[in-house]
Amino acid sequence: MNRSFWLATLAIAAPLATLAQTKPTTTKTTTPATTKPATPATQEVKETVEELDPATGKVIRRTTRTYNVPAGTAATSSAPATTTAPPVATEDGPSSTTGASAANDAAVSAFLHEKVVVSRATAPQLLRLYNEFIDQVRTDRSGWKPADWERASAVLSSLNARYDQLRTSFSLDDKLTIRSQQGEFQTLRTARQLSDQISNKL
Repeated sequence: MNRSFWLATLAIAAPLATLAQTKPTTTKTTTPATTKPATPATQEVKETVEELDPATGKVIRRTTRTYNVPAGTAATSSAPATTTAPPVATEDGPSSTTGASAANDAAVSAFLHEKVVVSRATAPQLLRLYNEFIDQVRTDRSGWKPADWERASAVLSSLNARYDQLRTSFSLDDKLTIRSQQGEFQTLRTARQLSDQISNKL
């Protein structure tokens, strides 16, 4: 009886032991995610175009436009970075911009009280001539008539024409000095014109 009991117990326990040792296996399947093609990155580019008054060197108009280009692409401009404004006539005579009504060497020499050949002036000599020119304007302007301002404007135009030929020979500081002197002349002349206009109306 004991033998049959143990045999029956083993017959029941063996499948249970086998079942207990068996672990269910699970299989994970991964479905690859569908990706959208990446759109090319872009960068924003701003382009500024400035128009300068050639007589004073001051910016008279600034235009800015914004557009997008592919990232890493150098922006190309269809317009020059700096353009020159056309000559503008003044109330008391022809334009005083570069190249307009330029004085001859005799007129420049008479104005500066020294012998001058503008076409042969070197960069250092031209810088000195600008200094002498603006000093002369500051000293004599109080008694000037419109014709005197026009004569000075012609002398400045002659110096400016030579400056354009020698521009690359000047340092940045010298260029700024010349631009400042050009601007000062225009300011003094405009102030005198306004003063005369107001005086005539009184």
